Order: sequence, then structure tokens, then C-alpha cells
Amino acid sequence: MRHNKLAWLFNYLARTPSKRQDETSCHLNVTCDIPVITALRKQLFWEMHTLGLAATHVTITPASAAGQACLSVRLDCPVALRRAFNEMALRLSKMPEIHRVRWGRRKPETRATPRRWAASA
Repeated sequence: MRHNKLAWLFNYLARTPSKRQDETSCHLNVTCDIPVITALRKQLFWEMHTLGLAATHVTITPASAAGQACLSVRLDCPVALRRAFNEMALRLSKMPEIHRVRWGRRKPETRATPRRWAASA
């Protein structure tokens, strides 16, 4: 009986993703003109560094409009720093060279659960 309960616990822990990572993971997407993107990236990282935020993943991709690029940043943002993160995003949205800013908590990544048994034909 104990083996069954222990096996169930290990199975549950293996399938359940860590909630702590999801609580602190945020995203920031900034759309601006291509010539401005490098200076904006540097400014953003200096500001994040002074706030104590750490980027975990950064991508720069072309936006749907011609001549624009999108800077996407995934970062660790503890609950205590959420207000500072929101204020930083609002300051970015007021800059004239930036066209669009989107930010918030990241949705938890869903993992496909492995099937235990093959489907019978």
C-alpha cells in the first residue's frame, strides 16, 4: 500500500510544473522603428538592472509593419518588484519613438502529458 502511495506522489510531482517559476515570470514586448531598437535595448537593460530585474530570454524580430521591429523580453520579476516593472512599462509606453508596449505575467507553459499505454487498435 505504501508503495502505491509513494508511486502516486512521485508521479504527481513529476507531472505538476513548478508554480514558483510561473509566479515570477513576466514578459515585455516593445514595438518601435528598426533604427531605434539598439538604443532602446541598451536603455531597457540599464533600467532593468537598476530595478533588480533579470532577463531570462531576449528576442528581436521584425514586426508586421514595414520598418518596425519587436523587442521581446522574458524576465524574472518577483512579486515585490511588480510595481516597479509596471511603472517601467508605463514609462516606455509614453516615449514617442515607441509604437506599442505589451507587458504582464507569462502564462504557464503547458506540457503534453505522456501517454502511459498505447491506444489499442
